[in-house]
Amino acid sequence: MALTGEVGELVEIFQWLDADQSRQVGNNPATARPVRDELADVLIYLVRLADMLEVDLDEAVRTKLVSNAVRYPPLPGVDSTTAVTGSDASGR
Repeated sequence: MALTGEVGELVEIFQWLDADQSRQVGNNPATARPVRDELADVLIYLVRLADMLEVDLDEAVRTKLVSNAVRYPPLPGVDSTTAVTGSDASGR
């Protein structure tokens, strides 16, 4: 499936990077364009697959977010931004 190949090409960009380096990929001139291109390729194939399967992606995402909120409620005292991104609202 072409989607899998495109995801593999995206992951390859991050393969040997640590977390800090990965967060900077979009700002690095050597990787910014390739990562944007691969993200676009993944999105194109994903949208095409959803279209072929007659999946309403907007509805699917909304339903999944509700399901995740029920299944994984925020931990007491943990800022939801930190729980999702691994950094606080200031980016740290």
